[in-house]
Amino acid sequence: MSAAEITVPHRRPTEGDVAVRTHIWRPAAWRPADPVLIVLHGYRRNAADYRDVWAEHAERYRVLVAAPEFDREQFPGPREYEVGNMRTPDRRAFLPAADWSFGVVESAFDAACAWSGAEARRYFLYGHSAGGQFVHRMALFQPAARIEVAVAANAGAYTVPREEERYPYGLTGFRMDDEALAAAFSVRLAVLLGEEDTVTDAPMLLKSPEAMAQGPHRFARGRHFYAAGQDMARLLPAPFAWELHTAPGVGHDNAGMARRAADLLFGTP
Repeated sequence: MSAAEITVPHRRPTEGDVAVRTHIWRPAAWRPADPVLIVLHGYRRNAADYRDVWAEHAERYRVLVAAPEFDREQFPGPREYEVGNMRTPDRRAFLPAADWSFGVVESAFDAACAWSGAEARRYFLYGHSAGGQFVHRMALFQPAARIEVAVAANAGAYTVPREEERYPYGLTGFRMDDEALAAAFSVRLAVLLGEEDTVTDAPMLLKSPEAMAQGPHRFARGRHFYAAGQDMARLLPAPFAWELHTAPGVGHDNAGMARRAADLLFGTP
């Protein structure tokens, strides 16, 4: 087994290129034909810690882990990280898709494969808390990405696929036609919720009116998001590949959620 760091270059035509430090875990028994998992950290930007939490599960399931670090110098706040850098700094216009932060995941996958010799054509994706916000938005707005299965764990708020709610809580201001929505619903997205993630006064819990309309806590908001997607898929109509899973006895805890996610992705659900 081995831990390593690589630097991932990512081109952004309008916003300027970035170089993203990415923390790697290669299990002792891992072979190039085995899976690759991209892990996204929470608001503390502690990618190495997330990599280390996943090391145990990576060894058990023979999975190469790559955890990009969205540092605050290059990705200062939620606009640049959780919300995917989709809008200009004044939030009045949307940037070209090439500038969105979601592309960092694709770049990290390519770099991890080049470094390790991995033969995978697609990757598994996991994000917790702020990373869960990132992951569900990537599934929604970048359905052509090379995602095998994505897990959005314990996100604090969501972009609900409805036009009557303003972005980033809904799609007002960002046009998605029926074809684009159907593509988003075809992504294998697992909304993973800690059953004890029900604290209503957590310091980092978003409390804007739009977030509160999704529910008083993260557990409720995840269920609200999943149900909204299910309803929209029925209206189109379109096949719906999203899944809703819970982690019994787990609150807002990445270690507990990672354990549950590892079994969902690579073991027995």
